[in-house]
Amino acid sequence: MEPLVQHTERFSELLAVSCGPLVRTWDAATVRRALQWARYLLHVYRRFAGRGRIREALERRLPAPGGPLGLRSFAALESGDARLALRLLRNRALAPSAVRALPSLLFPGPAADNEDDVPQARLVLLARRGSALHLLFRLGGDAPKGALLRTHAELLYARLRELGGADSTAARKLLDTLWTHGPREHVLSVTAEALLCEADSEPAPATDPVGAGETQKLLHWLLESPEVLAAFCRHMPAKRLASVAGCHHALSRPYLDLLTACARQLHYDLQKGAWVPTQPKDMPWEELWLRLQSLCHAQPFLQEEVLATLRSHKALDGDFEVPGMSIWTDLLLALPGGA
Repeated sequence: MEPLVQHTERFSELLAVSCGPLVRTWDAATVRRALQWARYLLHVYRRFAGRGRIREALERRLPAPGGPLGLRSFAALESGDARLALRLLRNRALAPSAVRALPSLLFPGPAADNEDDVPQARLVLLARRGSALHLLFRLGGDAPKGALLRTHAELLYARLRELGGADSTAARKLLDTLWTHGPREHVLSVTAEALLCEADSEPAPATDPVGAGETQKLLHWLLESPEVLAAFCRHMPAKRLASVAGCHHALSRPYLDLLTACARQLHYDLQKGAWVPTQPKDMPWEELWLRLQSLCHAQPFLQEEVLATLRSHKALDGDFEVPGMSIWTDLLLALPGGA
C-alpha cells in the first residue's frame, strides 16, 4: 500500500509542477515518462475503484501534497493523462524540444486505434474533447476567433455525443463543470456557436436522432439553469442571440420574458425626456431597443411574437397612445411594424 500511496503523491506533485516554470527543463523523454506514469495510475484507478478501503486510504493522502493544482480525488486518477497533457499544452514555459515532440506523443496516428486501451487512443479522444484547441494556439499561429469558436463548438458536440443515451444527467454535469470553471463568457460563446452550427448542418435521419439529442441536452441545460440562461440572454450580442432564438424557438420565449422584465425596471425621466434605468445594473433603453429590434429582424415569427407581447403589456398598462406614459407604447413606436 505504501509504495502505491507514494506513487500517487509524487504524481500529484508532478501535476502541480506541470503548470509552472520548472517544465522549461523537460525534454521529450521527460514528457514521455510523465505520460507513462499517468497511464500507470489509470490502471491503478481501474483496479481499485471498487475497493473501498484502498480507495479511502489513497483519498486521504491526496489533498495535502497536491493542493489545488494536484490530484484532489482518487477519481482524478482516471483522467491524469488528460490533465497532464492539457497543462503542458497550455504552459508556455515548456522547452521547445518538448513542444515539438508533443504532436507525435499525443496524436501518433491511426495505428493506435487498433491497440487495446493504449494511451494514444485516450489522448486522441482527449484532443477531440479539448486539447486540440490548445494545440491550435500553441502550434497553429493566430487562428481567427470564429474558427476557434467553431472548433470548440464541434468538440463540445463530440463530447455530448460520446456521453450518449437519452439521460441528460451526464451531459448536464459536463456543462455545469464547464460553466463553473469558465471562462464563462467563452462558455456562452461556444454554446451559441454550437447551437448555430447544429442549425446550419444537415438534419439527422429520422432513424438516427443523435444530433437532435445533443441539441436538446444543450437547450435543456440552458433552460433549466436560471443563472446560465440569464447570463446567456444578457451578455450574448443582440444579433447573435436573435439568430439562436430564430433557430431554436424554445429560447425565444425565455429571452423575451427577460427583456420585458428589464423593460419594467426603466422609468421615465421628465427632465431628460427618456426612459432611464432605476439601478446602474439595469439594462438601458438603447440596449433593450436593440435587442428587441434584432429579434424583429431575425425571423418573421419572432417579430410577430415580440409585437404581440408588447401589445399585450400595453393593453394591461392602460393602452396609452401618448409617448412617455408607458414603456410598452414607446417600444412599439420605436420598433418596425409596432406603430
